[in-house]
Amino acid sequence: MSKVDGTNSTSLSEQAAEWVILLSDGEISHELRTDFETWLAQDSRHREAYEQVDHLWQSLTPQKRQSRKGIKLVLSIVLLLCGLHGLPLSEWLAGEHTSIGEIRRIALTDGSHITLDSDSAADIAFDTHQRRIILRRGRLLAEVTPDFSHSQRPFIVETRDGIAQALGTLYTVEQSDYDSIVNVIESRVAIASRARPHQPITLQAGQSIRLDRRQLYQPKTTSTSATSWTQARLIYQDALLDQIISDLARYQKGVLKINEQAGQLRFTGVLPADDAEAALIILQDALPIHIKQYGGWLVWIDLQK
Repeated sequence: MSKVDGTNSTSLSEQAAEWVILLSDGEISHELRTDFETWLAQDSRHREAYEQVDHLWQSLTPQKRQSRKGIKLVLSIVLLLCGLHGLPLSEWLAGEHTSIGEIRRIALTDGSHITLDSDSAADIAFDTHQRRIILRRGRLLAEVTPDFSHSQRPFIVETRDGIAQALGTLYTVEQSDYDSIVNVIESRVAIASRARPHQPITLQAGQSIRLDRRQLYQPKTTSTSATSWTQARLIYQDALLDQIISDLARYQKGVLKINEQAGQLRFTGVLPADDAEAALIILQDALPIHIKQYGGWLVWIDLQK
């Protein structure tokens, strides 16, 4: 094999893994190197995928030289596991993770802190020019201190959809399957979409915005309970049950599913984020719903008959 198949039928991770295998030989021909550089230039995502897989391999065997067959076996197993769990490599490789039900506050080297919500993943990428947090999955709270280094590095939280640069002290960033949400708790935050990185807008304290890769949407008022999850509480005011169940799914192992009609019910109250089963009991006592569990991994919520 002299070059990697770049068709859509081969995933980027698989292509990158093949290049890691090919380039693992001690002697690399000029033709192979040229093919590799051509592949990198085809799409900006190629370099990112290659660096992720290469980093994975180096972290697995940092000192020991392996045969091409050994590299291929290990990378194949890892890629299979990623596929089975539905997670991209970037989430497996993230420097900071929280498990389901875990909420963790992390001290950063500049004196700032981030708090990762349940089932979240992020990379901390500080250098001499910037303080960057890359949110791979889930939600975080950023508590930002001024940078007293000579370069006064900006503090940025990056998601798949864009960036949120701190102009103050306190804000949350969330990345879902479809979009990202930024809530400004104190001071100001500059937000830009991935498609228009040089056209940011500035949000004030008490404002929230949704964004995807293409655009920013109309700012809204931030919920007064936007950070309640950091104290393991979920506070709702006339909220749709469908949204509440979506929130609880972050803290519950297995799958939560709700009937469409039941999802239109509304709830006002406080739920414990650290005890999803107790939260479901509170909802069942407050609303005309029936909750049934199947095998400990599926919870079905329906209207009472």
